Amino acid sequence: MQEPTSTQPKTPAIWPFFVLGLLMIVLFFGINKWLVGSSTGITDPEEAARAEIRIKNLAELRKENDAKLHSYAWVDRAKGTVQIPIDVALNKVLPVLNSSQPRPAYPVGGTPAPSPAPAATEAPAPAATPAAPTP
Repeated sequence: MQEPTSTQPKTPAIWPFFVLGLLMIVLFFGINKWLVGSSTGITDPEEAARAEIRIKNLAELRKENDAKLHSYAWVDRAKGTVQIPIDVALNKVLPVLNSSQPRPAYPVGGTPAPSPAPAATEAPAPAATPAAPTP
């Protein structure tokens, strides 16, 4: 006697495609890492010299900024503007800020208050027309 055959269609095998996809991803990242990793060092001697100059300039800039933050100086003598150390400025400003109540810097609410409408001038009422006589 003949055995009954299955009526369900045969599903395609997706495991080989899955494994191939994973292998392609690993290969892509491996090649990318190899290509990028080989060019990370500074190969140009001029670039190393420029890096040293940048580090020196940054150190000088930080020293200048530190001196400005912690010393007195004239900003503009004609206007009478001076520079004071940051800790002195904080000691002068913080008590004033702490003593005042916080308030919004802008109007609270989505719409501004409506402005009063200008007074409308009333037009004279139209004169009553006499009723037409009825025949």
